[in-house]
Amino acid sequence: MAQDGKSQSGGFASLKAGSTDSDAIADYYDDWAKTYDETLVTWDYQAPRDAAALLAPHLSPNAHILDVGCGTGLVADALSQFGDFHLDGIDISAESLKLAEKRGGYEKLVCHDLQKHPLPLEDDSFDAAISVGVLTYIADAEALFRDLCRCVRAGGVIGFTQRTDRWEALDFAAMIGSLESAGLWTTLHISEPRGYLPGNEDFADEIKIIHTLCRVA
Repeated sequence: MAQDGKSQSGGFASLKAGSTDSDAIADYYDDWAKTYDETLVTWDYQAPRDAAALLAPHLSPNAHILDVGCGTGLVADALSQFGDFHLDGIDISAESLKLAEKRGGYEKLVCHDLQKHPLPLEDDSFDAAISVGVLTYIADAEALFRDLCRCVRAGGVIGFTQRTDRWEALDFAAMIGSLESAGLWTTLHISEPRGYLPGNEDFADEIKIIHTLCRVA
């Protein structure tokens, strides 16, 4: 994928537009995988670090964490600065997972479409889940979170990010409240909008990111 975010995949015209076409998403990130990390550096992408900093105070030593949409492993690097945790990752891009494996931050990696539920994971098998920069590509985020509440033990935490444009368009505040009303989690923190990709002209001023942290009931 070119640095301007353009892809040859017919279902994914640009990074800004996004997609919920699973095949297009897989192709897009497979194509981008080899240059992904270096491109994100040029865009001053700080979301993994910020998300890890929000999640870490709620983790016990040696916590077992699921990185949902782990990509090449940037979240694993960020979490390693806060403790000696045990991470598993799941992602749709096989090429990204190859790079995540080389990175060495994960004990187990699973290639799976996050829009297909249930995820191939055991009940109550994690102390926490974290998902950074992923929900743009999920048509039904509520269904994914319901399944993550199955995978994360009671009292565990789920942290995630969402772009401000998607947050508003999909009424994420109402979705989070709906899951709270259903008794699946309680909301611990919703951040003010923060910079997302300040070095990318398509995102710099218009689109920011919101960090959310919830505790599984």
